[in-house]
Order: sequence, then structure tokens, then C-alpha cells
Amino acid sequence: MTSTAWFTHDRFGMFIHWGLYSNPAGVWKGQKMKHPYSEWLQASEHIPRDEYRALAASFNPSDFCADEWIRTVRDAGMKYFIITAKHHDGFALWPTKASTFNVFDETPFKRDILGELADACKKYDIKLGFYYSHWQDWEGTGGDICEVHMANEEYTHPSQDEFEHYWQNKCLVQIRELIENYDPDILWFDSWHDYKKLGCDYTAKYVPAERQEELISLIRSLSDKCLVNSRINYCNPSDNVDYLSMMDNHFPEEAFDKPWETSGTLNESWAYHSEDYSWKSTQQLIQHLTSNASFGGNYQLNVGPMGNGRFQPAATKRLREIGTWFDANSESIYGTEASPLGKMAWGRITAKDLSQSTTTLYLHLNPLQPEAALFIEGVTAQSANAKVLETGQPVKTVLSEEGICVRLPAEINGCTSPVIELQLTQMTLPK
Repeated sequence: MTSTAWFTHDRFGMFIHWGLYSNPAGVWKGQKMKHPYSEWLQASEHIPRDEYRALAASFNPSDFCADEWIRTVRDAGMKYFIITAKHHDGFALWPTKASTFNVFDETPFKRDILGELADACKKYDIKLGFYYSHWQDWEGTGGDICEVHMANEEYTHPSQDEFEHYWQNKCLVQIRELIENYDPDILWFDSWHDYKKLGCDYTAKYVPAERQEELISLIRSLSDKCLVNSRINYCNPSDNVDYLSMMDNHFPEEAFDKPWETSGTLNESWAYHSEDYSWKSTQQLIQHLTSNASFGGNYQLNVGPMGNGRFQPAATKRLREIGTWFDANSESIYGTEASPLGKMAWGRITAKDLSQSTTTLYLHLNPLQPEAALFIEGVTAQSANAKVLETGQPVKTVLSEEGICVRLPAEINGCTSPVIELQLTQMTLPK
């Protein structure tokens, strides 16, 4: 298995959904599209392939700046970056030789977006990853279609021979290109469960164990570092995947045997949607991050850039606020372990050095109750030292045989999503 040490250490990354769908931005022929995810435009509105493909002629994101994007990633406290190299529509953000349906051959932009981002990631020491839709591909070259949203006379499920042709001549060719050209640290594949209960698992039909192993073997032969996620087949992933990917915006309250992550949105849509106003607060986003970390998981926060290549101001605002929070509290996330204590009524706990004589617990407070007394039942220690991580203000603790009491200072009310650093010597856990 490929080492996941950096992945579990870093905890926080950016996801990007960007492509031809970013210009229509959730609106088609003057009407808000039916599906809430704007990247599903082609399926949602049953757009004929030729008509959808014509969107490439207007894809010219003149304000795109890879350096600016990746600086934003770094400044937000994120350590890795994943972008939709090819989403379900089949359009590629690099000059692939497997299909002319790509940014270089069919748009006026004619730049290697992935190459520019790869260079910026190296410059700012950010790990690089690619989302690649391996199962669904709506270009018409033999990839599968979506039964729920688009099945009609033009969009039909391929035969096994048709899918095998797509698999060998587009999917595997493009995976080889992505690794050989850009040396990614992650390949993020996409599938999901039968959430509509149609009674047919199309991922199992088209990406069974044999094809999963063929794809993973190709990746392993080309890279000794590239991680593979479990949504290569969500319901029945290979034992050889490196980490688990939860369903969209799903934040479990449990730990897993493998490293794991949740990918989540800033609002509702993944790609830019001009009529999606359901923005999550910065505090809510930080809570998702700290909750996942407390159970040993990662958080990939998605941004949908506009068609011109810029981030929306609402997205930039939240990323800057998260980055400011990281400036004061990063040690409570990077390199931490899952808490052995589970969830608390007053928040979450991340930990360091659980097996050492001095252990550090980070108490992530939510909801915040100044002057409240927090009780960590069953945990004992020889001594304790606590402070507010952001300000350094000392925090009173009381040790007893029943547990540890931590009394919050009144001044903590001025902190956003505050963290208490609690250092314990000779800590023992509840039996």
C-alpha cells in the first residue's frame, strides 16, 4: 500500500469543481436548472451532446491564475489540492491525446490548466490531486450515463463491449497521461450508492473487481506515491484502495480502520451556481473540520470557481477566515490523532502523543459557553496544564478520580471557534 502518512497528518485540503458547466452557472435557457449541482447541467436539462459540446467555444477563463489559486489554498491552511481533471461530461482540463474534447483542442483558452496548477503546487509545497470520472462519461465514447437524470434515446447505458472500448481507449489512457505528465499525489474517483433504490448497481456492472484492480495496478506501476480513494466503487471498493471517501457532505461520528475523508461544499452546488445562496458559515465549516479530525478523518472543502476563473467573494471571505483560524490553532489539527474519548456534549477533542508520558488534548468548543465548567469523565492524570490556544490565557483545571474539570475563562467569549490546549502527564483513560 502507498504511504498515507502525509494525508493523515495534513487533514485539510481544497476540492475544485470547474469546467464547461461553470459558464452557464446553474441556469439554462433562462431557467434555473432542476438539479442542485450545476456540474450536472448536461444530465439535468437533457442537453443533446452536440449542443453541450458547443459550450467549449465560450470557455475562455481569462482571469484564471494558478498561482493565485494555490496561494489561496496555502493561506487557508490547506495542504493539498484536488481538481476535476475530467468530470462526468467527459471534458478534460488538459491537452489529452485520448479525445479532442479538451481545453486545448476545443476552447479559445488553449492552455494546460493542470500543468499550470501542478507548477504552482510545487512552488507552494501543496500536494496535487485529480478528480477523474472513470465510470460515467457523457461524451459518447462508451462511458456510462446517469439512469436517474438523463436516460433517453440519445443517452443510453453502453454495452460491455462499448464500455470496454471507452475503458481501454479513454479512461486508462488518460490516467496514464495524468500520472506521467503531472505526477499527482491523489487520484479521486467517483461513484455512489443506489440512493434512488432503482435496484441496479451500475458501478458494480461497469467497474467490478477486475476493472478496479486493472486501474489500481496501472496507477501502482506508474507511481509509488499516488493515493487512490474508495469511491472507485463506493459500495464494493477494492481492499487495495488507500483511504475511504464518504458520501457528499457526510460527516460520520465514528473512526474507521483506514484513513478517511469527507468532501464538502461551501454552499449546495459543487461547481459555481449563480443562484445558490445557501452559504455555510465559517464557524460551521470549522466545526466540520474539527469533528472529522476528532475521529481521525480529513476534510476536503470544495470551491466552485466562476467561469472567468475567479473565486466568488463569499468563498474567498470564508477561506480567509479559516486561514486566520489556522494561524492561531493549526497545531490542534495538523499531526493529530483521533480522540479515544469520542464526541463530547460541549464539542470535540483531537490528540497528540497518546502513548507518551505527556499527552496533549485539544478541546474544540462548540457551543461556546464562557465561564462554563467542562468535565472529561473518567480521564485521570498526575498533573494538568491548560491554556486558550489562540491567546495563551491560562485555564483552570481540577483533577479528581472521577475525571478532569476545565473551567473556561470569561474572556474566551471574544474568540471564534476557540480551542483549549490541555497537557496531561501520565494520563489514563476510562476503562
